[in-house]
Amino acid sequence: MRPQKLREIIEERRFEFEWDKLKTEHSRRVDDFVEGAKWFLARGPERGRRIGNTDVWFIASENVRNILPMVIYYTFDQDCVNLLSLVETVNPPE
Repeated sequence: MRPQKLREIIEERRFEFEWDKLKTEHSRRVDDFVEGAKWFLARGPERGRRIGNTDVWFIASENVRNILPMVIYYTFDQDCVNLLSLVETVNPPE
């Protein structure tokens, strides 16, 4: 059996800026979420949720009591996943 092809993960500048900002507030939680999401997305970005008919998808952190959820927005093709934005939000998309 052939190993699964992994997509390259590309962090856009906006994503990097937002990640750095959130790390100053919640370093461990943000890093755990982002690293887990990168692993997941490299193996199957289509398992996220698509926003309407756009090419933009998202993956949200689990809802944990008293902690705001985080959302990663991204696009992808056969070879790579582009991480566009990372936000902490009261109302994550559904």
